[in-house]
Amino acid sequence: MDRNEAEALLEGKPEGTFLLRDSAQEDYLFSVSFRGYNRSLHARIEQWNHNFSFDAHDPCVFHSSTVTGLLEHYKDPSSCMFFEPLLTISLNRTFPFSLQCICRAVICRCTTYDGIDGLPLPSMLQDILKEYHY
Repeated sequence: MDRNEAEALLEGKPEGTFLLRDSAQEDYLFSVSFRGYNRSLHARIEQWNHNFSFDAHDPCVFHSSTVTGLLEHYKDPSSCMFFEPLLTISLNRTFPFSLQCICRAVICRCTTYDGIDGLPLPSMLQDILKEYHY
């Protein structure tokens, strides 16, 4: 899902509604799209030194060892500074992932990028596994 699709899903939702999605930027795993200030906004989740944060290099910004912990922290309005996302209402998925998407995720979780070539799979499937998907 890209930012435009996220904005369409969030349109008309109350402030604080959010969804977690794969980041379109290769250097980031996830992004959060959320409603704030009467519009849809987006924030990349950074990972650094086994921690997740909206600003991994600023020690004053909240860090968590899990993405879930990061999202939970920003549900509390008293924990959020004015420039940080308030994530109070999660927008749940209304459609399932495709079987191909699930299989790709499981295989990629169990091997490295370089290890894909050693898998007993046709080259066409290996190429699909190597493509960047967000």
